[in-house]
Amino acid sequence: MPKADQVRVLCVDDQDSMLKIHRYAFAQLGIRKVDVATSAVAAADLILSTDYDLVTLDWNMPGTDGLTLFKALRKNPKTAKLPIIMVTGNAEESSVKTAIAAGVRLFLRKPVAVRDLKVRVEAAIGKLT
Repeated sequence: MPKADQVRVLCVDDQDSMLKIHRYAFAQLGIRKVDVATSAVAAADLILSTDYDLVTLDWNMPGTDGLTLFKALRKNPKTAKLPIIMVTGNAEESSVKTAIAAGVRLFLRKPVAVRDLKVRVEAAIGKLT
């Protein structure tokens, strides 16, 4: 069981307002080590240079989208098992099926609610203490 204050998270979203909501929600869970990236390119650089316990990844971003980054991370042996929660405002059945086919197992709908975040975080990395 990970200690919340020791968990390191990367939140990836192109919208500053969403990143603020994520930081607030993680703080409510006791997780204070939260880095942010506003693009898939910036996120990839951080992920390859920092040891994260968890990544929340916005699906719809300009340039490289979150699902494309997800697929690239799964192909890299260093990041293949990194817990990732896909965050999206798009919950259409066809989109969900596409993500599941790519290997996404954890989804979080925008806007992020603290209780939903806790459920997904604990599903990804274990019960927080």
